[in-house]
Amino acid sequence: MSTLSFDGCAHTLSLMGNDGSAIGTWAAYNNVDRRASFTHVSNGTYLIQDKNKPHLHPGDNEDGSYGTYGIIRFNYPGHSGVGVHSGQAHHRYKPGPEHPTMGCIRTSDEAMKKIKEHMAISSLSTITVSNNSGCDALSATQKYEGIYIPPGMSLI
Repeated sequence: MSTLSFDGCAHTLSLMGNDGSAIGTWAAYNNVDRRASFTHVSNGTYLIQDKNKPHLHPGDNEDGSYGTYGIIRFNYPGHSGVGVHSGQAHHRYKPGPEHPTMGCIRTSDEAMKKIKEHMAISSLSTITVSNNSGCDALSATQKYEGIYIPPGMSLI
C-alpha cells in the first residue's frame, strides 16, 4: 500500500510507493480558517478512509472548495471529513494550496490528479503529518510577499 506524508513546516505533501520510494512531492498547506473548530492537524499517522479513489463532490472544479479530483479523507479524532484536497486555484485571497480550509490539507490539482491515478493501482493506507504543531504551522505561514515574518514581529 502507498502512503502520504505532509510536512507542515516545509509545506509539502509526498506520495510514497509500496516500497517507500517517493513518487511525487507537491506544495501543500494546513492553513486553517479561524472559524474552524480546530487550529491544525496534529502530528501523527492517520488511517486513510478513501483508499482506492478520492471522495468526489459533484460539480466541483479547480476553483471549487475541493478541486477537480475530490478529497482523500482520513480518520482524524473528533473531526469527520478532514482530508487532503485541492481547489480555490484562482481565488483572490491566497489562491491554490495556501487558501484556508476548515481544517484540511490543501494541495494542487496537479498533485491530486497524480495521487488519484496512483490510487487506482495501489491503494493508500495512511497519511503521516509531521512538523505541524500549532506554533510551527502558524510561524511557517506568516509571510508577507514571500518574506518570512517571525512570530511576534510585524512590518509596521
